[in-house]
Amino acid sequence: MHIAVCDDNRDVLAQLDHQLRLSPRVAAVSCFASLDDFLRSVEGGRQYDAILMDIDWFGCSEGIDAAEKLERLSPRTRVIYVTGYSGRFSQQIFLRRANLSGYLTKPVDQALLEANLEKVADSLILQEEPALVIRSRGSVLHIPFREIAFLEGRGHNVVIHTPQETFEIYERLESMQSSLPPDFFRCHKSFIVNMRHIRRFQQPDILLKCGALVPVSRARYAQVRDAYFRFMGQTF
Repeated sequence: MHIAVCDDNRDVLAQLDHQLRLSPRVAAVSCFASLDDFLRSVEGGRQYDAILMDIDWFGCSEGIDAAEKLERLSPRTRVIYVTGYSGRFSQQIFLRRANLSGYLTKPVDQALLEANLEKVADSLILQEEPALVIRSRGSVLHIPFREIAFLEGRGHNVVIHTPQETFEIYERLESMQSSLPPDFFRCHKSFIVNMRHIRRFQQPDILLKCGALVPVSRARYAQVRDAYFRFMGQTF
């Protein structure tokens, strides 16, 4: 695994770097004394399986803020909070959105560190799922295929719709189609729908579970409907 460490104390960074390299599960360690430097590395495309994130930065809970940003930039990266003040921010960590995996207090016990790494390794095996990897506004995003409801082509751009939000990238719909799994079907020259998100057909549209309506070309309607019924038969 590739593990990142973020801490404003360079002595702590050196110690955690040493402890991590003792683990047979760790293949690489990257240390950061600056949260901005760490987030820039993620925005630049670096991928980490987990991060040991110091909560307290100069008396503030900036580590929690960074973990929340990380959840948007790299949802697969697990966060293990590390703190020297066990009671100071303990109630806050569960109120903010983050891919939280563990919580350690300084000085970090090697056995507890190893147990947390084992938990991360197990979760990566169990929960790793195929995702669409895109670059948007300088950031690299991983969007699990199961979360994508449909894709919409708008000229030279593609809008990726999930039930919660949308992402627009500079790409042609035709180019993206080959990157999608069989669950996705081209129902219109400008639309690709995820069949897992279909609620029902109501010609000339498809109603999705999120409430969105996706148009279907008249010439493709029967083909799309038949593909959906085949998909449902394989799924259930």
